Amino acid sequence: MSDIEWQPLPSPMWPDPAVWTDVRDFTLLVFTQHGVPTWEVRRRANSSSGSRNDLVAAGTADTFEAAKAAALFEASERSPE
Repeated sequence: MSDIEWQPLPSPMWPDPAVWTDVRDFTLLVFTQHGVPTWEVRRRANSSSGSRNDLVAAGTADTFEAAKAAALFEASERSPE
């Protein structure tokens, strides 16, 4: 997973820094909320099933890079392989 390409989330809804990426069946969001690096792992919406983009796991971290790493870890732990 070292070749993950993070994309910026649209501003001004998500003030910098704010990024997202898709990993397997999940969408990962990493952003700063009230000055705290925050991460979310959401189940990716499937257009054919009409399912929602459900929150699977979330948390905070000491740094923005640590938040990205935590999101990647959670997604990899929850992915069947």
